[in-house]
Parts: sequence; structure tokens; C-alpha cells
Amino acid sequence: MKLEQTDKSMLFSITNIPDIFFTEYLAQIPGDYVKVYLHILFLSKYNKDIKINDLSKVLSIPYKTIEDGIKYLEEANLILKKGNGYIIVDLQE
Repeated sequence: MKLEQTDKSMLFSITNIPDIFFTEYLAQIPGDYVKVYLHILFLSKYNKDIKINDLSKVLSIPYKTIEDGIKYLEEANLILKKGNGYIIVDLQE
């Protein structure tokens, strides 16, 4: 799946998380799904391609949980399906 966001230097970049994520979403999202969201948010800054299998290995989360997490994030409108990947929704808009 392809992840997209703006380009920044990887060495000194910062992964910004809007406050609305903490106030409106964090309490409702299961812990493993938060890990999935944060990792794809991080990777999206670099337009990285990543497979669910790779996410499973990096995060030490079962493949099925990653799939369920992505589905949850899509239904919660935190990510949007685009072709063969996802776009991270700008929560501040």
C-alpha cells in the first residue's frame, strides 16, 4: 500500500499529531490500532510503500490485527483509501 503526505528530511523530521487526535480519537481506538495509525502516519511523510506483512513484523502485531486496524482507521475517517494505498486524513480541516 502507498502512503502519502508532505516531503521532509528523514533525519530531523517531526511527526505531527493534531491535538484533536488525542481529544476525539485516542480513548476509542484499541492500542494496537493506535500503533498502526502512528506508524503509517510516520511512513506517509516519505511516500513509502509498505505491505501489511511488513507492518506486522515491524510492530510485532499479528497480520489480521493490522488488517482490522486499517479497516477501523478507514471507518473512523482517519485514513482514506486511494487506489492501492491510503491517504492520511488532515484532522485539522
